[in-house]
Amino acid sequence: MFDNQQTRIFPFIGSSPNLHMVSMSEDKIDAAVQGLLDGEVKFHEVERLTGNDSKEASLIRRRFLEKKFKVALKHIGSSTIDFNDAVNRNIECPIGAAQVPLGYAGDIKVNGDSASGSYPVLLATTEGRLVAGLSRGISIVNKAGGVNTIVVRDGMARDVLVRTSNVKDSSKLAHWVESSEGRDFLRSAFSESTSHGKLIEVRPFVAGRDVHLRFRATTGAAMGMNMVTIAAKGTVDKLVQHAEGKLGLHIDILSESGNMCADKKPAYINFIEGRGVSVAADILVPRKLIEESLRVKPELMVELNKVKNLTGSALAGSHGFNAHVANTLAAMYIAHGQDAAQIVEGSMAITDAAIVDDNLYVSLLMPSIEVGTYGGGTARETQKEALGLMGLYGSSDAEGKTRLAFAEVVAAACLTGELNLLAAEAGMDLSKSHGKIKR
Repeated sequence: MFDNQQTRIFPFIGSSPNLHMVSMSEDKIDAAVQGLLDGEVKFHEVERLTGNDSKEASLIRRRFLEKKFKVALKHIGSSTIDFNDAVNRNIECPIGAAQVPLGYAGDIKVNGDSASGSYPVLLATTEGRLVAGLSRGISIVNKAGGVNTIVVRDGMARDVLVRTSNVKDSSKLAHWVESSEGRDFLRSAFSESTSHGKLIEVRPFVAGRDVHLRFRATTGAAMGMNMVTIAAKGTVDKLVQHAEGKLGLHIDILSESGNMCADKKPAYINFIEGRGVSVAADILVPRKLIEESLRVKPELMVELNKVKNLTGSALAGSHGFNAHVANTLAAMYIAHGQDAAQIVEGSMAITDAAIVDDNLYVSLLMPSIEVGTYGGGTARETQKEALGLMGLYGSSDAEGKTRLAFAEVVAAACLTGELNLLAAEAGMDLSKSHGKIKR
């Protein structure tokens, strides 16, 4: 009866999924909103009322919320996003968009393996003085010749968790995975599931009868987490069959992600092994430039880095030894369509400072910059434009050069943020800066 009644009230239910309406009448929109209010339609079913037009569905869901909670959602409804493209790719049950101010901090000079030249730094943030701080830092690093960057390691990781019968079987499996026969089998099986990803290694970690198989692969221009997940699962499916028939081992797959990846969680395996792109960056800033432009002695910045970023972080049991890498990461990730949750791993970074030849040396190690220049959130309208502004949108980049370049730019911007904040805190300017904007 429910389906018949729903079809009678909402004639678009059951219509062809290829039908896209230009516009629904106000009467039909009101009827759909009332259906939601009365519980006759579920939130995720609204597209069925619109002939699969998610733009219309977003309007209906928004009107429902406005009526239910007696509020106006005018700004949430203002968006240029193509929801017909975004639904299921980036979002479910959309109602509009959350807008974040986007600032331009200047062009940063990067001397890297993949990034070479000047790149505009865009930051999506609601934190006052973040863009201004980066802008001041960029001015300094550019006068010093730019930030040097190098990719130390590259590879997205995914841990597939399997279970054997006992510890002897787990050990046998682990040894086979690390053998030349095992490596050849796994690489061949992995390549059958993806044309863009290239398997680097599979490292087994034995825990009783369970074995964590940590896959690591390059992913072209994509950040590649889903790519590696799908390919790793397909590879282990073949491994299960092979182990049963050729190795005499019975294996059960417990999880496509066993948390040794480790994704969106602070974990020292990502500090040590890396996940995504591992980047090192450094710069030597002349003493005169520090003292005249930042109005602070380099020695004070070096001492502050030691007692704050290193000793203070160690006392806190922190997974990161830096001043505020997460600030720059979050702002750049949101601006350029990255997975914002992955600032958890990305902010596990080490800032170092020293006096070298009477000048200030600053370095930054970022073992886990998980970024992409194609796919996922990079396809969204403003994010695609931001990457395009840098010349790093990777739609035709099969090798992943744009992804590595973007990672180097991110590391350079993060180092610049560290330099600026160390100077501000060493010169006791931080509270004055935020006090001016009542923060």
